[in-house]
Amino acid sequence: MHANTLRVLFLFLSLVLCPSARAAQLPNIVLLVGDDHGYPYFGFMGNHTVVTPTMDTLADGGVVFTQGHVTAPYCRPSLRNLITGLHPAQYAQRKNEIVAARRELENIDRLSKTEQAQWMAVAEADAMREFDTLPKLLSEQGYASWEGGKWWERSYKNAHFTEGMTDGWDMSKWGSNEWFYQMWGAEGEDLARVTMEPLYDFIDRHQQQPYFIWFGPALPHVPLDAPFSFTKYYEHKVMSNSAKAYYANITWWDDSVSQLMDYIESKGQLDDTLFIYVSDNGWDQEPHDEYKKDPDAPYNDEPYGSGGMKGKGALYDLSFRSPIIFYWRGKIGSTFNETSLVSASDIVPTILDLVGARKPVGLHGHSLKPLLQGRTMQERNRIIGYSDRRRASTRETLFSELSDGFYVRTHRWHFMWHVDKDSKELYDVTVDPRAMNNVVEQYPDLIEEFMADIAGWRREMNLEQSVLMD
Repeated sequence: MHANTLRVLFLFLSLVLCPSARAAQLPNIVLLVGDDHGYPYFGFMGNHTVVTPTMDTLADGGVVFTQGHVTAPYCRPSLRNLITGLHPAQYAQRKNEIVAARRELENIDRLSKTEQAQWMAVAEADAMREFDTLPKLLSEQGYASWEGGKWWERSYKNAHFTEGMTDGWDMSKWGSNEWFYQMWGAEGEDLARVTMEPLYDFIDRHQQQPYFIWFGPALPHVPLDAPFSFTKYYEHKVMSNSAKAYYANITWWDDSVSQLMDYIESKGQLDDTLFIYVSDNGWDQEPHDEYKKDPDAPYNDEPYGSGGMKGKGALYDLSFRSPIIFYWRGKIGSTFNETSLVSASDIVPTILDLVGARKPVGLHGHSLKPLLQGRTMQERNRIIGYSDRRRASTRETLFSELSDGFYVRTHRWHFMWHVDKDSKELYDVTVDPRAMNNVVEQYPDLIEEFMADIAGWRREMNLEQSVLMD
């Protein structure tokens, strides 16, 4: 028998007869995706009000990058980045090509306007099948995978997950108040808020192979309806009602992570599991700012459901910044990194590098493996980003005003530029993290430099024209 054939046969038999051999080689991977969790609202980030013991433990025992940034200030494009490693603009461009080709084949002009809109919603979600997603790439290394929580792409199957909670949309709900819930993730939205059993069942059935878990419950996202177990920490604090409700949902999120880690530990797998945390976008909710003007307003009242003007949907540092944590007990040392500018785009390349998986061409980020191992690497001195939305001040357009916006973030500066109004803002994040003092007029040379950076990045990303990322 050929030597290579013998080696393959030996490896196969060793994994079948000794399943622990596979666990020793490849870690389980749990991607913890916070939903609307602003970077200031963790204990380990210096907040003494919000109760986050589990996240504090992950930060204390792992590598935490406090200067992490996501790729969009709202959820769907940011989540697409986390599952493919592509910048949302890259994803949108390719997705549009896939949908246009399918549209030409299927001649949807014969359909009614409602049917065309339904067709488009499904086609844009199903386009993910054509991408090299993280579950697909990990499956080549023997991983099973599971999805639960926020998931806009209609079905877990579209991203090549083995299993999941979001398994399609009920199109009969089209146009109803329930439709947006369907698009969020349908049954997947029950994760943590209602049940953890589907996830526990998946873990029980995959003890003999490595697994990847997308853990993305809609927390601390609206509805801000945490039970007393979590509201009790804030009930008698002197702060706004919206802050109490939002912070309680954060503690609910923290507890759900604890439950998951407890369960994995009960299976004897905690030391064999890599946990990675990132939020999908930023948020703005200081303790005394009140966004719920009407006590009887529904949970999705626009200002209440979107926080302050410098968080979700905007172009500020608060809109994009998120701590990024890598926690693998006994395998990754503890480092509190306050200097490296890292991107959510780095998460997919890092995972692929750690497990030796294939890396697709065109990924926007780079592997952080050297930093996780305590070594040095060539690091960014700036992050350049884009959003297709602008946070507006009226109820009707609070989160839906289309506008090309670009930013440049260095260790000191956060520069913002909205193209349509040619509005520019510059903030020194080292002394002004909440962007209260626009110093754009004081640094014309810096503005020229940052505009040149944006121009080069636009050419690189083929963003000379607008692109809708959702």
